[in-house]
Amino acid sequence: MTFRKLFVGMFIFLAILAYGSVWLYGNFILSNFSGVNMYAYMQVFMFITVFLLITALLFSVVVRSIARPIHNLTTAMDIFAQKNERKPILLTLLTPREIRTLVLTFINLSERVEGAHKRTVENARVKSDFISTAAHQLRTPLTGIRWALEALEQDASLTAEEKTLVKDAEEKSHALVSIVSTLLDISSIESGKYRYTFAPVDMDELSQKTTQDFQHLAHERNITLEYKPPAKALMPVRADKERIQWILNNVIENAIRYTPPGGYVSVWSEIISKHMVLTHISDSGIGISAGDKSSIFERFYRAGNAIAKENAGNGLGLYIARTIATDHGGDLNFAGNENGVGTTFTLSLPVVG
Repeated sequence: MTFRKLFVGMFIFLAILAYGSVWLYGNFILSNFSGVNMYAYMQVFMFITVFLLITALLFSVVVRSIARPIHNLTTAMDIFAQKNERKPILLTLLTPREIRTLVLTFINLSERVEGAHKRTVENARVKSDFISTAAHQLRTPLTGIRWALEALEQDASLTAEEKTLVKDAEEKSHALVSIVSTLLDISSIESGKYRYTFAPVDMDELSQKTTQDFQHLAHERNITLEYKPPAKALMPVRADKERIQWILNNVIENAIRYTPPGGYVSVWSEIISKHMVLTHISDSGIGISAGDKSSIFERFYRAGNAIAKENAGNGLGLYIARTIATDHGGDLNFAGNENGVGTTFTLSLPVVG
């Protein structure tokens, strides 16, 4: 309830109470309307009328000096909280000093918050520009090194030991190029330059193909990797096929790498409510601890058990994967398996239409 409604209600209540009392006094207490009694009756009536007029005037002063500035302050606070915009707050000469102090405190606070936000945005921009520039500068020489190593590996004059060293160096160069590409993706995401080409995508076909692509890695690590066809045909989703495959590659590879030998990774898709297609990647791996669940999608974050299992990694894959999913109008989430072993990641994407 606003001040205005409260005071209007109180004023109406006082008016009804006052005039009702006068009416009762005139009709039930005064036995006759002699000149003296009628004069006293009129005096009481006029006194109440003047009292109500003064009350209305005080009410108007209170609304202008207290209620309206407070309303303006709360409106300005809501706009600042929702849109990060500052709205002027009008005060009058009658506004009490305490409310003036409150308004000035809010103005000073909003200026500091706005300044801190601008500095944060500027720091993020500088950092993003630095990452983008450094990644671009690194990618060309790294690509050249990789090509040189691939050519050197074909040299028949190398000994077995030398070929092993070259092969190891080539794998490391591939890893460095992959890291640089990831940094460029991060820079594009933060600068708003990450572009998508949307088209209808068959998630059944894409998931099955991606699963097949990782059979070799799963076999090397003694992991059972399977794709379960959907019980009924899936509707196509509106997506950038290359970006969605990037998500599947990241999540499936993580599932394989963080699952002990002899474990399993299962992939399957389903449609819910005719509006969303869900793709699940479930494993019997090391799982995600309760302390890591809230941070798992943050940039550069890696869980302690993940670092112990696989030292390689930069903590950017899941951040990029979820960003891509949300940009598509879907999401990427996870949950622990019901048997307490492993994790299930779920990619949700809206269907076409």
